[in-house]
Amino acid sequence: MQLSSKVGRRFFLICGFLFLFYSLLMGFASISTGSFFAGYELVFLSSTVMAFCLAYLYPQFKENDERSKKIRERGMFISYFFILGYMIILMALFQFEIINLNGYQTVSVLTALTICTVFSSFVILSKRY
Repeated sequence: MQLSSKVGRRFFLICGFLFLFYSLLMGFASISTGSFFAGYELVFLSSTVMAFCLAYLYPQFKENDERSKKIRERGMFISYFFILGYMIILMALFQFEIINLNGYQTVSVLTALTICTVFSSFVILSKRY
Protein backbone atom coordinates (compact mmCIF):
# COMPACT_ATOMS: atom_id res chain seq x y z
CA MET A 1 0.00 0.00 0.00
CA GLN A 2 1.46 3.32 -1.10
CA LEU A 3 0.44 6.61 0.48
CA SER A 4 -0.65 9.40 -1.80
CA SER A 5 1.21 12.67 -1.92
CA LYS A 6 -1.53 14.51 -0.03
CA VAL A 7 -1.70 11.95 2.80
CA GLY A 8 2.06 12.12 3.36
CA ARG A 9 2.02 15.91 3.36
CA ARG A 10 -0.89 16.01 5.78
CA PHE A 11 0.90 13.61 8.12
CA PHE A 12 4.02 15.78 8.24
CA LEU A 13 1.95 18.97 8.61
CA ILE A 14 0.05 17.47 11.55
CA CYS A 15 3.33 16.36 13.11
CA GLY A 16 4.75 19.85 12.53
CA PHE A 17 1.85 21.52 14.30
CA LEU A 18 2.07 18.98 17.16
CA PHE A 19 5.79 19.67 17.56
CA LEU A 20 5.09 23.41 17.43
CA PHE A 21 2.47 23.01 20.16
CA TYR A 22 4.88 20.92 22.27
CA SER A 23 7.72 23.39 21.83
CA LEU A 24 5.48 26.31 22.83
CA LEU A 25 4.16 24.34 25.79
CA MET A 26 7.67 23.38 26.93
CA GLY A 27 8.89 26.95 26.44
CA PHE A 28 6.08 28.41 28.52
CA ALA A 29 6.53 25.71 31.16
CA SER A 30 10.26 26.36 31.44
CA ILE A 31 9.71 30.12 31.62
CA SER A 32 7.07 29.74 34.32
CA THR A 33 9.32 27.51 36.43
CA GLY A 34 12.23 29.92 36.08
CA SER A 35 14.55 27.49 34.33
CA PHE A 36 14.35 28.84 30.79
CA PHE A 37 16.67 27.31 28.23
CA ALA A 38 17.25 23.94 29.70
CA GLY A 39 18.13 22.87 26.15
CA TYR A 40 15.24 20.71 25.01
CA GLU A 41 13.17 23.70 23.84
CA LEU A 42 15.40 24.19 20.82
CA VAL A 43 15.30 20.51 19.93
CA PHE A 44 11.48 20.57 19.87
CA LEU A 45 11.55 23.74 17.76
CA SER A 46 14.01 22.20 15.30
CA SER A 47 11.77 19.11 15.09
CA THR A 48 8.99 21.48 14.03
CA VAL A 49 11.20 22.87 11.26
CA MET A 50 12.09 19.33 10.20
CA ALA A 51 8.44 18.24 9.98
CA PHE A 52 7.43 21.27 7.92
CA CYS A 53 10.42 20.79 5.59
CA LEU A 54 9.51 17.13 5.14
CA ALA A 55 5.92 18.12 4.36
CA TYR A 56 7.25 20.37 1.61
CA LEU A 57 9.75 17.79 0.33
CA TYR A 58 7.49 14.72 0.50
CA PRO A 59 6.43 14.72 -3.19
CA GLN A 60 10.05 15.00 -4.34
CA PHE A 61 11.44 12.44 -1.88
CA LYS A 62 8.74 9.81 -2.30
CA GLU A 63 9.86 9.24 -5.91
CA ASN A 64 13.41 8.36 -4.74
CA ASP A 65 14.77 9.21 -8.17
CA GLU A 66 18.10 10.69 -9.21
CA ARG A 67 16.93 14.23 -8.40
CA SER A 68 16.01 13.41 -4.80
CA LYS A 69 19.27 11.53 -4.29
CA LYS A 70 21.20 14.53 -5.61
CA ILE A 71 19.29 16.88 -3.28
CA ARG A 72 20.08 14.66 -0.28
CA GLU A 73 23.71 14.25 -1.24
CA ARG A 74 24.38 17.93 -1.89
CA GLY A 75 22.36 18.98 1.15
CA MET A 76 24.42 16.81 3.47
CA PHE A 77 27.65 18.03 1.87
CA ILE A 78 26.74 21.70 2.31
CA SER A 79 25.40 21.10 5.82
CA TYR A 80 28.71 19.53 6.85
CA PHE A 81 30.55 22.82 6.31
CA PHE A 82 27.88 24.84 8.09
CA ILE A 83 28.04 22.48 11.08
CA LEU A 84 31.83 22.86 11.18
CA GLY A 85 31.31 26.63 11.15
CA TYR A 86 28.86 26.39 14.04
CA MET A 87 31.38 24.39 16.05
CA ILE A 88 34.19 26.86 15.37
CA ILE A 89 31.98 29.78 16.40
CA LEU A 90 30.85 27.97 19.56
CA MET A 91 34.46 27.13 20.47
CA ALA A 92 35.43 30.80 20.10
CA LEU A 93 32.44 31.91 22.20
CA PHE A 94 33.41 29.43 24.93
CA GLN A 95 37.09 30.33 24.79
CA PHE A 96 36.46 34.04 25.29
CA GLU A 97 33.74 33.28 27.88
CA ILE A 98 31.07 35.15 25.94
CA ILE A 99 28.55 32.38 26.60
CA ASN A 100 28.33 29.96 29.47
CA LEU A 101 26.43 26.76 28.73
CA ASN A 102 26.56 23.36 30.35
CA GLY A 103 27.15 20.20 28.33
CA TYR A 104 23.48 19.33 27.80
CA GLN A 105 22.67 22.83 26.57
CA THR A 106 25.63 22.82 24.20
CA VAL A 107 24.66 19.47 22.69
CA SER A 108 21.05 20.67 22.39
CA VAL A 109 22.14 23.81 20.54
CA LEU A 110 24.31 21.78 18.16
CA THR A 111 21.52 19.26 17.60
CA ALA A 112 18.98 21.98 16.84
CA LEU A 113 21.36 23.78 14.47
CA THR A 114 22.21 20.52 12.70
CA ILE A 115 18.56 19.53 12.19
CA CYS A 116 17.58 22.99 10.94
CA THR A 117 20.60 23.26 8.65
CA VAL A 118 20.19 19.86 7.01
CA PHE A 119 16.49 20.13 6.28
CA SER A 120 16.52 23.78 5.24
CA SER A 121 19.39 23.00 2.84
CA PHE A 122 17.22 20.22 1.36
CA VAL A 123 14.43 22.74 0.77
CA ILE A 124 16.78 25.30 -0.79
CA LEU A 125 18.37 22.69 -3.04
CA SER A 126 14.99 21.30 -4.08
CA LYS A 127 14.19 24.68 -5.56
CA ARG A 128 17.54 24.73 -7.36
CA TYR A 129 17.51 21.20 -8.84
